Amino acid sequence: VYLVGAGPGNPNLLTRKAEHLIRTADIVLYDRLVNPFILQLAPPGIEIVDVGKKPYSRHIQQGEINDIIVDSAYKHQRVVRLKGGDPAIFGRVQEEVETLKAHDIPCEIVPGITTASAASAVLGIGLTSRNVSKSVTFTTGSFKDSKEEEIDIASLIDGGTLAIYMGIK
Repeated sequence: VYLVGAGPGNPNLLTRKAEHLIRTADIVLYDRLVNPFILQLAPPGIEIVDVGKKPYSRHIQQGEINDIIVDSAYKHQRVVRLKGGDPAIFGRVQEEVETLKAHDIPCEIVPGITTASAASAVLGIGLTSRNVSKSVTFTTGSFKDSKEEEIDIASLIDGGTLAIYMGIK
């Protein structure tokens, strides 16, 4: 099983490894934020399964996604679990890795370009700058129990750049 980052959406920003894995997949399990053009890279006729979560609606739970990944691994040679951005940044990849390990299913995380890096490049500014921003903090703006107001933004910035993921629903 390959847990693959699809980057910020532009197919030209996929890593070469990500593109190769998509092109040679037996099944692709993808999140809601994956660009449909990226899915077109998959071989014709393979199963492409939407396992994306949608805010404010009944959606698939992470446990169900984990079960689908495990089931797919037993049925297919090359499973690509495609996630927007980088799977290790707010992508719940650790839960999926732990599930796969519990079933003795080998997996590999394939990083993708994270949204903060892509936005920085599009804007023509660095995430860090010697005299302005000496650090970068990634945080979520979305909490399980709607406790967003508890974020202490001032302490997170502290002379650095703050990237808020999932800041709006």
